[in-house]
Amino acid sequence: MLAQDLRPEEIFRRDRASGFPLFGSQRLLITGVPTLQRFGNDLRTIMGQRTSATVMTRLGYDTGLAAAMALADMYEFDSPEEWLKSFKVLLPATGMAVERDSQIHFDPENKTLRYTGIWEKSFEAQVWSMFTEGISDKPVCHVLSGIVSGFFTAILGKDVLVHELSCKAQGHDYCTFEARPMEEWGEDPLKIHEPLDEDWLNDEIHRLQKELKQSRQVLEKRDQELQRLKTGPEKNRHGIVFRSPEMGKIVELAEIAAPSNSTVLVQGESGTGKELVARFIHKASQRGDEPFVAINCAAIPHTLIESELFGHLKGSFTDARADKKGLLVEAGQGTIFMDEVGELGMEVQAKLLRALQQREVRPLGGLKTVPIQARIIAAANQDLREMVDQGAFRQDLFYRLSVFPLLIPPLRQRREDILILARHFLSRLDPSHPGFTPEVVRRMQAYHWPGNIRELENCVEYAYILSRQEPIHMRHLPISMAEKPRDIFDELAGDFPTPKELVRRYAQHVLQHTEGNKTQAARLMGVSPVTLWRYLNQGAET
Repeated sequence: MLAQDLRPEEIFRRDRASGFPLFGSQRLLITGVPTLQRFGNDLRTIMGQRTSATVMTRLGYDTGLAAAMALADMYEFDSPEEWLKSFKVLLPATGMAVERDSQIHFDPENKTLRYTGIWEKSFEAQVWSMFTEGISDKPVCHVLSGIVSGFFTAILGKDVLVHELSCKAQGHDYCTFEARPMEEWGEDPLKIHEPLDEDWLNDEIHRLQKELKQSRQVLEKRDQELQRLKTGPEKNRHGIVFRSPEMGKIVELAEIAAPSNSTVLVQGESGTGKELVARFIHKASQRGDEPFVAINCAAIPHTLIESELFGHLKGSFTDARADKKGLLVEAGQGTIFMDEVGELGMEVQAKLLRALQQREVRPLGGLKTVPIQARIIAAANQDLREMVDQGAFRQDLFYRLSVFPLLIPPLRQRREDILILARHFLSRLDPSHPGFTPEVVRRMQAYHWPGNIRELENCVEYAYILSRQEPIHMRHLPISMAEKPRDIFDELAGDFPTPKELVRRYAQHVLQHTEGNKTQAARLMGVSPVTLWRYLNQGAET
């Protein structure tokens, strides 16, 4: 999941049993800014400025640690950097501040971080301005600095300190901040370390850090197993909603093919959106204003398919009561989309080949040929090349149809598209719907989607009907999705294999995910095909 996909309205919810507001599984307490202002004044009066700042920083630090853990429990982020960026999306929903102009330099492997930015409308700075006369001699955003410190500490795996460089309470235009690992603050380390190194940093904090470390290790292992590809922003072209680079490549190729008159063959599993790609090519071509005629070759009886495609004359067979133009002619200068072309019989295949070669058809019962001007886009959910090898499809017709082939990957191979497609379908049903709970998002992204996009759309509509106006929970999903997805990590490493054996199993798992495509598997793993071959053949150790 990407940080930009985070929606606070899906995270904050109400417990049905108690009525309490929740952040993930954590109970929330709601208070107002005036209450916090009185609390801060009491702390400063009782403890003094320095100690009260320490207590407020601790409050924020614990809150940030807990928030990071809660988000990690709710979502599988595509990378630690996306987890890091999620804070910017979450921050305004907390009422603390709005972050902008962020600059991030983050290396999770070497555990380095430098994060700078601006806080606008910080509640602590606003409280100071509203209830205190004059300007402060020091920054006052202690809770906010502590929250960011705790949140980033959870992600980096070592203590991070946020230093407020300037504060609106000091008379500056904005509150600016910088986050770094503690050891990198070399200018005045005692001053900077002081808030987080007091005696109150007790055993409870160390316990939380230990739990966070264990959670990070699990997340890192999952990241290594899945090797998610980096993704760009969501795109929508002529109705094709996508983010994955795989689908981006298909759209790019379709745009290249659109201006030509060449025949296009679109292959892919049922429900992957073959007709949508065909319509995209039609709309992007010079034929976009002409008819788009779609025919499902599997839905028409074999005895009628020839008449549907090529037409017939009156009296050519028993029910031929009038002349009929075939769809190849009826499409005019538009596009005819022939879905499931692999279902055509061999006799019809031969006539279709001739029509494509000669650019003309002869209606049933006719002696004269009729020219065809339409462009042909064919589609199949079978592997036509394999059908050619089996003698079930003509080789010459295959080559004539696949002048420009496009292979649409199944949804399970482009998981980056699952969430944005689900939200797209839900928004079409009800733009104001509150969305999906984090548990549902995780289940959707882990599910294998044998029916691809068509199944996803049906699933969203089913869940929408049951959910009415509340967020979609697990209980609203179809029964087919109710089963808990298998734990890949347990399958790979449940018996504690040696490192070499673990790598071999992982390579096999990735290869299974790519359906035997070694080039794609090597790319997903970030290794060369030769290295992948070595992983697969290095043998299990005992």
